[in-house]
Amino acid sequence: MSRLFRHLFLFCTLSLLSLSARSQPASDDPPSVSRFDAVRINDRLNVMVAIPGKNGGAMQVWQAYDCQKPYAEALYRHMVDAEGSPQGRFYGNEYGRYSAPQPGSNQDPAVLKKICGLPERSVLWEKIESADKYGATTLIDIASLKREAEILRVRVGTDYAASDFDPPYDAPYSLKVENYRFNCETGVSTPLSAFDIDDNGYVTDSLDGGQLARRKTAFDLTPLLQKTFAQLCTLPDVKRFHALGHFRPASHKSPGSMAQQMLPDLNGNPASVLAAVPLAPALQQQLKTLVHPWATPRFQQLSWVENSREGRVSVHMVADDAGFIRKLEDYGIWKVQRLTIANDIQLAYTMSISYSPSRLKQLSSTLRYPLTAGQHYQNDAVSESSVGKDEDSHQRETCAVSSGGDAREINPAFSGRYLKVTCTIATDKQPVTVIESAWLEDLRILAPLRAKTGDKPMGAITLSYVKIIR
Repeated sequence: MSRLFRHLFLFCTLSLLSLSARSQPASDDPPSVSRFDAVRINDRLNVMVAIPGKNGGAMQVWQAYDCQKPYAEALYRHMVDAEGSPQGRFYGNEYGRYSAPQPGSNQDPAVLKKICGLPERSVLWEKIESADKYGATTLIDIASLKREAEILRVRVGTDYAASDFDPPYDAPYSLKVENYRFNCETGVSTPLSAFDIDDNGYVTDSLDGGQLARRKTAFDLTPLLQKTFAQLCTLPDVKRFHALGHFRPASHKSPGSMAQQMLPDLNGNPASVLAAVPLAPALQQQLKTLVHPWATPRFQQLSWVENSREGRVSVHMVADDAGFIRKLEDYGIWKVQRLTIANDIQLAYTMSISYSPSRLKQLSSTLRYPLTAGQHYQNDAVSESSVGKDEDSHQRETCAVSSGGDAREINPAFSGRYLKVTCTIATDKQPVTVIESAWLEDLRILAPLRAKTGDKPMGAITLSYVKIIR
């Protein structure tokens, strides 16, 4: 990459970084940019700027520019440590899972024009092998071919007839791109970077640096690529390479028959996610006996926002036909869904960034409804830490019920009286937690009032934006 190209690239690209990206701590070193962290698909230019951070780590910021409109979009931010190991990824405000591109923070036409004028040519695919039985076609990008002395730079593409999703982020793709450096004298290849690209030409996932080095064997050249690279080394002008003809990927591909997203979609608090991991019939009957008739919810839907020193959590609860409560907790960067009794005993659990839910296997309880002041009870629960795996977690909850007051003291949307329930929760995997809640007699639900974890002091929890559908 020429010095002029690099300086222009840095100036234009950094001017378009999102505000959230610029707020991250960085060192005094200039951002590092590699030519192989850019790819142009037709009129869409995808670029990555790596911003060095503390202790040798970096934040890789991927952005896309529609050079026909022009228009800038933020793709994702990927944090790595000094060894290149991933430390977290954000797609917009979503942590750890793919979400669609978001509008970029700077839409200045003059800057966009400079970005789109960068000398990164659109890919020009040459087919080197016909589609295999899985619908995969192997390609070489003529536009990016370059030889300097004995070093050849080659971009390889694999186009798929149908789209699919890649773990761990469920990133959609229908084209995979790999960039190599090949020594024509020794025949040794080095993978430089790899991209997943969707139907619209967006980079949705990538590998480089330490991540790529640890998976180097997965990028060993196939006999076909080894032969093709060697053939390229014999050409006086690599741009004149010709094989089976030019190739243009199809647009708007349908998902393959085996394509499946692994991470649960919890938007809207769906019943289907936890319904896929039902409780054992005998346990379910035990729980129904515990709930009926004095703990069956007196609402259809209930929502509120919990405000504490840790932040704000939006909560939405739905009462199901069995008398259990399906609860969605939105933390902003991820979501949690639970199936509970009265917003207390957890029956099943999943996260928006987790492949495997957890569910209750066994419950021993002295809890009896209706609750009364002076009552004490204990719940001993054994749960599968991850459904389908032989690993259990144990929890003991010890609770005391005392007198309360007018529920309107908690929030004006409530009515009737409440009892105060103080529980100490000990598990084999987490610090001890103490939660003070209000048993709202009119709704038959526990609402949090105060909580603490470990040695921290008790912190108040207030409820706002309460909405009740009876």
